[in-house]
Amino acid sequence: MSPTPASDFDVALGAVMGDLARDVDALHASLIDERMALDQANMPALEVAGRTKSRLLDHIEKLDVERRQISDAAGIDSLHDPRWSPTIERLLECRRLNDVNGRIVAQRMAHVRQALALLAGDAPGGSTYGPTGATKVRLRSGMLAQA
Repeated sequence: MSPTPASDFDVALGAVMGDLARDVDALHASLIDERMALDQANMPALEVAGRTKSRLLDHIEKLDVERRQISDAAGIDSLHDPRWSPTIERLLECRRLNDVNGRIVAQRMAHVRQALALLAGDAPGGSTYGPTGATKVRLRSGMLAQA
């Protein structure tokens, strides 16, 4: 007895979902590596984690397109397939980790901008007003130190 087309689709869908689950787990690990690199201010490790994350996201996107194509061809709703639920949960965790990492990066960038503004003599909170009421952006323009 030969396999039915429906079982062929199921096998193909199972394979793609397995690949997706492995890549999503790898993405999760990459996001944890990224967080550790952020915590340690380890720029080389941060670059590696960023490249890995980007590569995995591209591959996950391609696999998801394949999953949807197989689902459409088979006329099934793979989003409600029980094999898909753990991957969805892991993706939500990845989103949370990525959001936290993004907030850390944004906060550090704000600190750097603030430090640069202070070094340049700019007002920490933005512009100020001078004695005439005119907006004054630079508080001082001179050397901060002399060798």
